[in-house]
Amino acid sequence: MLSVGPVPLPVVLALVFLLLAMAVARFWPRPPSLSWRPANALLLDMFLLGLVGARGVFVLRNAATYLESPWSVLRIGDGGFDPLGFFVAAAAWAIWRLRKAPAVRGPVLAAALLGSSGWLLASFGLQHLQAQRVQVPAVVLQDLTGAPVRLADTQGQPLVLNLWASWCGPCVREMPVLSAAQRRHGQVRFVFVNQGEDAETVQRFLRQHAPALQGVLLDAPSATGDALGVQAYPSTLFFDRDGRLRELHLGELTAAGLEHKLRGLR
Repeated sequence: MLSVGPVPLPVVLALVFLLLAMAVARFWPRPPSLSWRPANALLLDMFLLGLVGARGVFVLRNAATYLESPWSVLRIGDGGFDPLGFFVAAAAWAIWRLRKAPAVRGPVLAAALLGSSGWLLASFGLQHLQAQRVQVPAVVLQDLTGAPVRLADTQGQPLVLNLWASWCGPCVREMPVLSAAQRRHGQVRFVFVNQGEDAETVQRFLRQHAPALQGVLLDAPSATGDALGVQAYPSTLFFDRDGRLRELHLGELTAAGLEHKLRGLR
C-alpha cells in the first residue's frame, strides 16, 4: 500500500508540494527591501482556505447524506474534499489579497502554479502506479463456517475490500455505514476481512454491531494486511471490475465519503 506509515501518500504529496511552493516564493528574485515572508504567509493561507473550500463544496454536494448524520461533517478523515472547491477558494483568496500587493504577485503566482501543477501530475502518477502495483492478494481465507475462500476469486465486479478488527474503535463506528452501503449497492461486492481474530470473537462483534453484514472472512495470521502493507485499521481498498485499484482509504469512512468513492468505481 502506498503510504508513509499510517499517512496516505496523497496527503504527504500535498504537504511536500506546499513546502516546495513556499521554497519557490522564498528564493524568488526580489528587491532587497522586500521580505519573502508575506508571500509565504499568503501561500499558507491559500492552502488552508483551499481545504476549507474543498470540504465545504463536498459537504454541499452531499448535503442529503450529511443531514442524516450532521456531526459526520467534522470527520474530515473520510477523504471528503472537492478538488475544484480547493482551487476556487485558494484562487479567490489570492486575487483578493494580491490586488493591493503587486510586489508579491510574481513569487506567489509562480509558486502556486508550480505547486498545484506538480501536485496534480504526482497525484495522477500515483493513481496509475497504484493501479499497476496493488492487486487483490492471492491469499486463501475462511468464511464464518470455516470454508476456504480464495480472495482473488472475488474479482469480476467492483470490489470494496475492508480490513478491520473488533478492538478498533473506528471500525466499530464505520461498520453500520458499510453494511448499509452493501445493501444499497448490489452491483458492488463488499468483502470484510477480519485481521487476527477467531471466529467466535468476530461473530460476537457482528451480532452486536452489524448483524446483516455479508461477505465476512477470517484472516487469523493477518496475511491480507501483510500482503498489502496495511499498518492501520480500518483500511478500505476500492477495486474496479478489472481488479485495478482505484482508491485506498486509511481510517474511518462516513456515509458521504463512502458514497463518493463508490461513484468512482462506476
